[in-house]
Amino acid sequence: MRRTDLFYETAAAGGLTDAARVHRGESHGTRYLDAVVPEGIKEAAPGHYVTVFTETGNAADCLTGLLKDFLVDGSVLVAGLGNENVCSDSLGVRALCYVPATAHLSGHSDFGDLGLRRVFVRETGVTGRTGIESSESISCTAGCVGAAEVIVIDSLACADIGRLCNTIQVTDTGIAPGSGVGNDRKAINRETAGVPVVAIGVPTVIDLDSITGSEKTHGLMVTPRSIDAEIRRLSEIIGISVSRALNPTLSEAEIRSLMI
Repeated sequence: MRRTDLFYETAAAGGLTDAARVHRGESHGTRYLDAVVPEGIKEAAPGHYVTVFTETGNAADCLTGLLKDFLVDGSVLVAGLGNENVCSDSLGVRALCYVPATAHLSGHSDFGDLGLRRVFVRETGVTGRTGIESSESISCTAGCVGAAEVIVIDSLACADIGRLCNTIQVTDTGIAPGSGVGNDRKAINRETAGVPVVAIGVPTVIDLDSITGSEKTHGLMVTPRSIDAEIRRLSEIIGISVSRALNPTLSEAEIRSLMI
């Protein structure tokens, strides 16, 4: 199996569509695949997976609606993983620019009337710079602020060039940062964080040997020439969608007005 973080590719290669409960749908002109993997399937962790194909339609509206099935009641910690200085790895960090924190507003007299959810936002940084595992940073923060759920946003890897930068994956199984590029770090999931974890990601890199079929290129990862524009587009889609799903009483204009 070629290196991939996408359930969609794993399912296609391993015949998981027969074992999983799969629904193919369309919302706001955007196609999506909704799958639930039962226990006992070795090719994928049991859980809920949604794949949004961003080629057509309004992907932000589609993603906003699908995210609501992953949310629990209570406050939420939204964490952005990755390295802001490496464009292909900056999706998580840049998506946070569109997720305004609201937890500090909870003491305001209008907070309850607006029906706002308390949202905490955290950029974890990369372990090579901080010396702290993202998993530890997130679990400690979630515990300190009393978050009922964690949403983690990160860049992924794919094996099919057709999925590069146009597939958004959402799953309640968590994430293992760096696994797609062979740099496995401690997993971020319900077990390590102590609360439900929803992982959102987009494949921004692909193994060169997945394209060429040559083992001579093994270990080389490539990204689109337009990756800077793709990251801007995708981080906005994901960030705005997360914000609208968490606090549906706010309009997109109001969300943008809260951004610092």
